[in-house]
Amino acid sequence: MKELNLRYFQSVALTGSLSAAAEDLHVAVSAVSRQITNLENRLEIKLFDRQPRGMKLTDAGEMLLAYSLRNQLEINRVISEMQGVTKRKKQTVKVACPEGMAWHFLPSAISRFTAKFPETRFDLLVVDSVRASELVKEGAVDIALTFSLSPDVGVKVVSSHDASICALMPRTHPLASRESVGVEDVVDYPLAMSLSGTTMRYLFDMACSLAGVKVLPDFSCDSLGAIYTMVSESSSMIALCSAVAVSGKVEWDGLILKPMKEPQLSLRNLQLQVMADRKLPGNVDDFLVFLDDRLTFICR
Repeated sequence: MKELNLRYFQSVALTGSLSAAAEDLHVAVSAVSRQITNLENRLEIKLFDRQPRGMKLTDAGEMLLAYSLRNQLEINRVISEMQGVTKRKKQTVKVACPEGMAWHFLPSAISRFTAKFPETRFDLLVVDSVRASELVKEGAVDIALTFSLSPDVGVKVVSSHDASICALMPRTHPLASRESVGVEDVVDYPLAMSLSGTTMRYLFDMACSLAGVKVLPDFSCDSLGAIYTMVSESSSMIALCSAVAVSGKVEWDGLILKPMKEPQLSLRNLQLQVMADRKLPGNVDDFLVFLDDRLTFICR
């Protein structure tokens, strides 16, 4: 199979259209269409369903995309290892995660890791959880640390950790002496939480609906740092977050985490994900082991 065919195939698969692929490759649309048709004829397999709004991969196309992306990463890994034989070369680990993990936990973990392995560089992409998994499947990042409610095809879950949603509040808060807090308890206090569209907001809204209460946040934001500051500066505000997101911070800032009573708020997992069937470079494997140990310690 010619490399040129796979380049055209990958571009169409990732962009979803012939015209977008042509723009990406700086060639005519007809050239892209011809290469895709030649590839399908040669394999005697239909790789795309032609639709009015673009090109959708068939099951066979999905398999070929996964192979081609893995193959490309394998070549890059071998070249990197060969270069390392002849000269000292810093290796880059690419990680994707939602904002909650990027605010404190991951920078802290990366800082500890690079203190031991200074030859490793990091690129950290902050995206939503769904996109983080997609970036791993596409080979754009090595690792996704992401909140998940269900398994995702095309990724390997290296480890899964509890990411139950907790109530964050000042130690002097009227609810701070309770063992746990329910959604009905937060009605009488100002609430800070993430915007709609996150797994946290989805599960919280579900819990409120089942409990028959309506809770509207007083402060909504897609930045955990902003939410954390709101609680730190208030005597009565409550925020929702996972324990791992603020681990190592709350004790110093006079805050406390309380478990939530509703079982729906314990359905979420924090997953370490990599591309399925990919052989990982040594530095990525080392960081995975380090990160898994940190998560196991914090989430125990």
